[in-house]
Amino acid sequence: MEFLTGKLENLAKQGVFGDGSFLRVQSTSGSDKGPQFQSEIAFLRVDLVPATGKISGVPLVVKQQMKQEELRKENGGEVQFVNEVTMYKNILPELGALDLGLCSKMFHGEASNGENVDQDIVVLEDLRPQGYKVPDKLYLDADQIVLAINKLGKFHGLSYKMKMSSPERLVELENMLIPKVIVDSNGLNDACLVRGIKPLVDTSPSYSVVNKVYKKLVGANASEVAYSLQRPEEPFAVITHGDFNGNNLLFKYNDAGDVLDVKMIDFGFACYLDPAVDIAFFLYLNTSPETRTKHWDSFLHSYWEGVISVVEYPGFSYSEFLNHFSERAFCGYIPCCFFLPMMLVGGSSNDSRIHMTAEERRDYFSTLGGKESTDAVTAIVSHLLAEGYLDAYLRNFDKVEPLNASTPGYTNVTFNFS
Repeated sequence: MEFLTGKLENLAKQGVFGDGSFLRVQSTSGSDKGPQFQSEIAFLRVDLVPATGKISGVPLVVKQQMKQEELRKENGGEVQFVNEVTMYKNILPELGALDLGLCSKMFHGEASNGENVDQDIVVLEDLRPQGYKVPDKLYLDADQIVLAINKLGKFHGLSYKMKMSSPERLVELENMLIPKVIVDSNGLNDACLVRGIKPLVDTSPSYSVVNKVYKKLVGANASEVAYSLQRPEEPFAVITHGDFNGNNLLFKYNDAGDVLDVKMIDFGFACYLDPAVDIAFFLYLNTSPETRTKHWDSFLHSYWEGVISVVEYPGFSYSEFLNHFSERAFCGYIPCCFFLPMMLVGGSSNDSRIHMTAEERRDYFSTLGGKESTDAVTAIVSHLLAEGYLDAYLRNFDKVEPLNASTPGYTNVTFNFS
């Protein structure tokens, strides 16, 4: 806390938080720190005394690196901080995301890319006093999904807009981001991935689509599987959020409980990839099977409306978008098969996870949440099958050229299916 107080005092004296002399730093929550999946967070307020003499408080969210080096390395904290600072400082303002009210404001950011992690810091405006808050449930209501996916469409639309007006500059912006590659060499993600597919494989004939997908996955090169799903393909590729889900969204409501607005936070996984990386992960992690069945088409249409509200013609039609998305939608299942069971049981302790052996981790995560979790991830595969996305995935995978040594970084997750 001493470091934060001194840091914020220096920033205040530089005028970062507005006019007024520095008075104090105060915590604005019961505990000034709270662990997240990827960082440590503190809710603070800087009090200033302007010329009027009336104290003015600036509410802040302050993020720092996780203190445990082992956890930090496993989660790629160094890269995430670099990307988050780059997004808030350079990319989001230049794209126009702040002008559209898509995200919060960053007052200050420092990221050393591993050279001095104790000094890494991101200071953002705290939107809670304005009525914004994280959702209180995993499966969001349809109106929350419609609003959030529309905002995501606007965010992606900004990439399409710049791609048309200044394509060289978009390339420069995307090259500022560091692709994060996590190699799972112990079969953890393989075990989780099988969890939602195997129940359908066991009840389907050998020639079924789900069996073909299963065989394709277990027999494929890990990097090629990830590449086939996330690779940037023009004209569809955008600067993605990279971790677009309810945990990284802040909703605002009226007195009746109706959702009024939403802002996105946490851009540490941002990368130039296929838009399905954001769309499919969000729609499969944060919707119930019933909501998906009833509103799926309206969700995708709301996303498209967001895109064309920014740029009338992004370089392709709605039908072309739908066809392309069908080939990539399976990418949403891959992170969900790991994270959805974790979310259903209320999270998983980083401390307990880091001390497990590889075998213990596979057993733990592939059975986490029991039948409820297995049914939930299987429901995603069932929806992919019903929508024709598994057929489209097979077509897409077969047409992708193999990777070679010169292929640039492209993904934030690499799986080992061997």
